[in-house]
Amino acid sequence: MSSESPIDIRFIDLDDYRLAVHVSHNPSGTGDLILLHGAGVASESTWYPMLSAFQSYRRVLCPDLRGMGRSHASDFEDHPITAQAVADDIGDLLTEFSVTHCQMVGYSFGGLIALLVNALNPGSVSDLVLLEPALLERMSIDELRIVRSQYAMAASALLSDGDPVVGVTQFLDLISPNRSTHPRVERMTIQRLVNRPKGLAYALMAVNEAAWHVDRMALIDQAPPTLSLVGSKSVEDAHAFHRILAASKSQWRYQSVPGVDHALPYQKPSVCADLICAHFGR
Repeated sequence: MSSESPIDIRFIDLDDYRLAVHVSHNPSGTGDLILLHGAGVASESTWYPMLSAFQSYRRVLCPDLRGMGRSHASDFEDHPITAQAVADDIGDLLTEFSVTHCQMVGYSFGGLIALLVNALNPGSVSDLVLLEPALLERMSIDELRIVRSQYAMAASALLSDGDPVVGVTQFLDLISPNRSTHPRVERMTIQRLVNRPKGLAYALMAVNEAAWHVDRMALIDQAPPTLSLVGSKSVEDAHAFHRILAASKSQWRYQSVPGVDHALPYQKPSVCADLICAHFGR
């Protein structure tokens, strides 16, 4: 990140919750970009390595979603959440920062939230980039629900009194079954996810609930021009579903990112940033 666009941390007070927002501001830039990270991680680890590519924006807003990063409840405990509540938080962010029109990127859990934000705030999101968005990793909704019930089991392990690494590893085995298990890589991956195990668990439970109660095809139909990125090492069924979406939805484009799995923004941040900028015309 260059010194021309320093990062400020601002907090939005939402009833009994404080939402942390990482803000990069460039007075000579144009437009607003909002970046939504995945479950169990945070904006700093996910987006900071890419921020130098987004210097042309007037503002880049990176919230730490509920239960993650620097965001916290008034009692500093993590509590159950719903995808709807997290999307409402982002709606409040739009209001707080007077954002009427933006481009948005969502990774994993953040991808689902981005689709919900778009549906709940018509006309506010002009373009989307989704990096392996949650709920779109299986073609069959029935199979998706089976897989997501297994994520709920990982969440239960994270909420237990045992070692949170057990639950994190269960989660990784589900979301990145073809990942590198080199000890150093695995250790770094686990370290990203183990900081707030309850926050990760509640996010996984929120997606499991959404798999039963959210109409994902309605969200897709309402989406603006969208680019979906899927790691080449991710499960084939995810690629097949995104290929079908690109073939059947005029506003949808899909691209496989070579040599990466679900952790694509960490493994190839420059490649992801270039693809994001190209889609957004930056």
